[in-house]
Amino acid sequence: RRIGVDPISIITAIAMIFGLLTADAVVNADTVAVQINVPASVARTGYTEDVAERIFTHEFETMNQTRSLLQPPLMRSARQPTIIGVIASSLRLDNFTGALQDLLGLERTRITGAIVTSAPGEQERLLINSSSAYSGAFSFDLSETGDTDRLLRRAALDTMERVQPYRAALFQFNQISASGGKDYSAVVQLAERELSRPLRAEVLEERSFLQNLLGIVALLNNDLDEAERRFRLSFYWNPGFIVGRINLAFIHVERDRYQEAIDLLTPLIPGGLRQRLFNHSRRSAPLQEAMLNTLGTALWALGDLDGAEAAYKRATREHASSAGAYSYWARLLRERGDEQAAAEKEDIARVNALTFENYPEIANLYFWMSPRDNQPLVRRIDVPALTR
Repeated sequence: RRIGVDPISIITAIAMIFGLLTADAVVNADTVAVQINVPASVARTGYTEDVAERIFTHEFETMNQTRSLLQPPLMRSARQPTIIGVIASSLRLDNFTGALQDLLGLERTRITGAIVTSAPGEQERLLINSSSAYSGAFSFDLSETGDTDRLLRRAALDTMERVQPYRAALFQFNQISASGGKDYSAVVQLAERELSRPLRAEVLEERSFLQNLLGIVALLNNDLDEAERRFRLSFYWNPGFIVGRINLAFIHVERDRYQEAIDLLTPLIPGGLRQRLFNHSRRSAPLQEAMLNTLGTALWALGDLDGAEAAYKRATREHASSAGAYSYWARLLRERGDEQAAAEKEDIARVNALTFENYPEIANLYFWMSPRDNQPLVRRIDVPALTR
């Protein structure tokens, strides 16, 4: 007896497979695939292709772990296919994911490298080829003598500067800050180089973050004019970039332009202080807090103590682990004569300060704001509790 095959079932199965492959193409468009080829002479020293790729991707992942409001890309070895990729391979559709990404106009980042050496212990060269939305197709080579590990790590940093320049700049910025340094010229040079490239829609967000980072650097150098200019540039071509707007509002408060800060922030809260601001996430909570703390301080400076308290209260709801919002709220309560409530909020602020998480893109996580006129910038790292 011949068993018939339902044509509808075949079509459905094909549609499901195509849907899975398409989803795989979209999901993995932000994944950076790495492949490093290693000669036998180097592999015999322990640096096999798998080890080389692990070192390279680990260095990338270390840079990607820098806390940021910008989502980092995923990393994987090009030799490790996704689950859907395995299905595609079994159907002899090995290049289908890449073809779909090209068809859908999705950016793909694939880094290929090859170590070249004449003999063990001799000078090794690592040749890198890749492409990025910023740099387009690029290639470069580095050399080391007898230090394959250092060669791979150097190559990872140089590649990151081309593939994800903001991530590379932010990593360098954090390294300098963590060591107590104040010379951010290398960060500025990298950011300026990338910002000098032709403006294209696909890199607007990263350009906004680069301009914003230059604004933070200017603030740390106590240059409010340059900080204001950079924050304005961060959303000039990208109006939806609210990080720069919130930081510009911080500048307005520091310059005693309180109404300008209120006018800038109010449109970002369309439903008022009683409505949720935007989708909640670990990254958005500090940004919501920054917005509300800045708004509250501006309202306080203009005498609207009820509005200021509502803003600080909402900031603690949006970011319950905040130290800043509770500190501002405590000081406001003390000014209103409620010593008991102020002490309670100060206790919470002290506890939360023990686990303070700084996002380097947000200006008022570096500095305290004041509702008083003509106040200098005060670093939060220097004054853990609000005393102004």
